[in-house]
Amino acid sequence: MSRTAAARRWRWQRLGLNVLAVLVAVAAWHVAALWKDNLLVFPTPGTSLSALGDVLSEADQRHQLIITLRRVVVGFALGSALGVVIGSLIGSVRSVALTLEPVVHFLRSVTPVAWIVPATIWLGVGEGSLRFIVVYATVFPVTINTLAGLAQVPVNKVRMARTFGASRLRIYRSIIIPSAVPYIVTGMRLSLGYSFMSVVAAEMVAGRDGIGYLIYNSRIFFDTATMFAGILLLGAAGLVFDKIFSVAAHRGLARFYAGQVNT
Repeated sequence: MSRTAAARRWRWQRLGLNVLAVLVAVAAWHVAALWKDNLLVFPTPGTSLSALGDVLSEADQRHQLIITLRRVVVGFALGSALGVVIGSLIGSVRSVALTLEPVVHFLRSVTPVAWIVPATIWLGVGEGSLRFIVVYATVFPVTINTLAGLAQVPVNKVRMARTFGASRLRIYRSIIIPSAVPYIVTGMRLSLGYSFMSVVAAEMVAGRDGIGYLIYNSRIFFDTATMFAGILLLGAAGLVFDKIFSVAAHRGLARFYAGQVNT
């Protein structure tokens, strides 16, 4: 069997396993809902999908998703850029490492949810505080992974470059950063998931719109089907964004992933 045929067969097998996992999860959900026997408390998959259709059919409700995704994209981009800068400084400059590393490890242990109320006090209820929470959730995984990537740079390559007279800037650009890229991308992929989780929590507490607000606001009418619809929408959006990011990263940065299997 050729390598191309084997790769094609593996893709189909993986797709089949993914579909099977979804079907098993939906079946388990349906059985649990029937066992609970109270749609107001635990809606069935069919009821939730019907509510999801209602959400997607209304322009105002679709706009809630767009608002949330915009917050995720902006916060993720800012947090990732900041994480790369901070991680690079800590990993390259000893005085910065001695100053910032303890602060980074202290702050990354504090959940973003703990900062929602202070953020609303400082920045008000609205975009500023919500984006702050997403940036906060994003920055530390990228920072830590950037540090890990810098620590894995082959020392022999750096020494050889210095022997041939390469400047510090060229070494950093040609050896250090390329070696750290896979780690940075992994940190960004983790942070993308954290961005979705944190923005929903922030919208529930301090938002006036967005999917998190939609889910939380559904409690007034005890509309659990709409709550589950919002959860499904978030999960689907997160999955799509993750796949897009993964494929774009591996194709756009393919030379940094020699010998690795795309996921």
